[in-house]
Amino acid sequence: MLKLGRGNKILMRKKPEGSLPYKEAWYIFGGELTADLTPEEAIKNQVKKQTSIDINFVKSLGWDTETKKDLDGVEKLFVYLDCLCEYVSGELHPSSDIEKLEWVEIENLKNYDLVLPSKALFRKLGYLQ
Repeated sequence: MLKLGRGNKILMRKKPEGSLPYKEAWYIFGGELTADLTPEEAIKNQVKKQTSIDINFVKSLGWDTETKKDLDGVEKLFVYLDCLCEYVSGELHPSSDIEKLEWVEIENLKNYDLVLPSKALFRKLGYLQ
């Protein structure tokens, strides 16, 4: 999972209505890690693909896990590398699997319906109670 910052704001995404596994909630960014990419390359590629912007990987913040049903309906263990990245350049253009992209001020995160992994990271960072 990625905390993508631009000043005191975090880039959040919302999937289209009815999208699984979490319906109608706000997410930070993440992606699948394959053997041919480092975690840093994977997250840069995923963010570029979903938003059209360029980012820099700043540092790893640790690991989190979650057990949930995947898109195929099978319960799986997900492992998240929490990391801090920064905006470099580009204009936001959401991919077709994103309904909205917003730069959210940290103090306003409490007003968003956040998925559980995003809440966990924001609590770890002291952004949510």
